[in-house]
Amino acid sequence: MDGPAVDTTVTLMPAGPGDPAVHTGTVRSWTAGAAGLVVTSHVSADPDAVRALDGQRVWVATDAGGEGGVVPHAVFQAVAQAHRADELALTGVMLLASETRRGAVRAPASVPVHVEADGTATDTRTVDLSRSGLRLEGADLPVDAEVDVSVHLDEGLDVHARGHVLRVDDETGEAVVRFVELDRDAAEALERTVLTELARRPRD
Repeated sequence: MDGPAVDTTVTLMPAGPGDPAVHTGTVRSWTAGAAGLVVTSHVSADPDAVRALDGQRVWVATDAGGEGGVVPHAVFQAVAQAHRADELALTGVMLLASETRRGAVRAPASVPVHVEADGTATDTRTVDLSRSGLRLEGADLPVDAEVDVSVHLDEGLDVHARGHVLRVDDETGEAVVRFVELDRDAAEALERTVLTELARRPRD
């Protein structure tokens, strides 16, 4: 399994209940066994992050940088164990998704969305979702429209963002919206939803 290069920045997020925080680390090694079936990685991180993640199943998202924060291009799942006070050993690493054409990994997801554009309000659902934008079922939105969206996530959490309609499919009416204003807490909530959906998908 190909993994991130040494010195790549990654974000680490617990996959289960508990600490919801997103932590940052740096890849120090990535070793695959025969046929890439066994992967072990070592990631340096702040001691507080090491203590918080020790013994937990985590999501690991590569970071391509970019304005406004983390831009994941690949997402892995692994078990984190403290290797040193400032380093985690990741074992059982499994690739969940990768994305080379977009700024963020996306997941198919149908969640309710409230959209407002030019004084008109519409309730619809997502087709897919990422921390950088979403695709909406037919919402009768014009290309280049500026929109306000409220995404209704699990557990009654609403995420609010300002977006720009990039394109609309003439046949299906599906609209692709890129977020232009999204605070960090909202971005992390969206990323958790995306990673949860990816982890639920069957894999070959």
